[in-house]
Amino acid sequence: MPIYIQISQDIRSQIVSGHYKQDEKIPTEDEIVVKYGVSRMTARNAVTELVNDGLVYRVQGKGAFVGNVKLKRSLNKITGFHQDMLEIGLHPRSKLLEFQKRPPTDKECQKLAIRKINRVFSIKRIRYIDDIPYGFQELVIPEYLAPDLASVDLEHQSFYSYLENINKPIKKAEQHMEAVMNDQVAKTLGISESIPYFSFERISYLHDGNPVELLHSYFRGDKFSYTISLSSE
Repeated sequence: MPIYIQISQDIRSQIVSGHYKQDEKIPTEDEIVVKYGVSRMTARNAVTELVNDGLVYRVQGKGAFVGNVKLKRSLNKITGFHQDMLEIGLHPRSKLLEFQKRPPTDKECQKLAIRKINRVFSIKRIRYIDDIPYGFQELVIPEYLAPDLASVDLEHQSFYSYLENINKPIKKAEQHMEAVMNDQVAKTLGISESIPYFSFERISYLHDGNPVELLHSYFRGDKFSYTISLSSE
């Protein structure tokens, strides 16, 4: 990984964690040169990377400042929160609130193509970056597709990487998204009830067509923006 990317990820992490606030000045190119022992060109490229990502903006003659800090996530491919955050140099973690095996609801039977005699794993997690809560997720998985899931450390390992490890990668997914207010999620995350959320419902499928997860996600509208690439073809 180029050194300027490593530097930009380090600064990005400090912005996301709140070390640098909105409209606060980030280190100058000269300060980056001294701190990281790099050339001025490398320092400039690191700042430009943050500008291109929309995290900071330049003011001529004054330096670079923190912009409206929202993390961009793409809806064009199937990825999880953990992988997305690692790819941009952040430090995601999870807090497991609930892990239980139970009978499925009627809705879960319909969406996961299972019967009442089946059992599902129900998993509830808060998703963090550093120590800041960014979202809440509830995951429902048919037991027969992941019988040893109870032995997996889901606070530090992603469900998708677990599926890869047992040779059951996800082939496709259907996802519904809407903007909502949710007082209960706000209480769970310990944040203001006035913050809106992006609400997602995702059903993911294996290569054989079996639904493997029913995922409900709530991510903070003040922390994320989402992009979709469109084509005329």
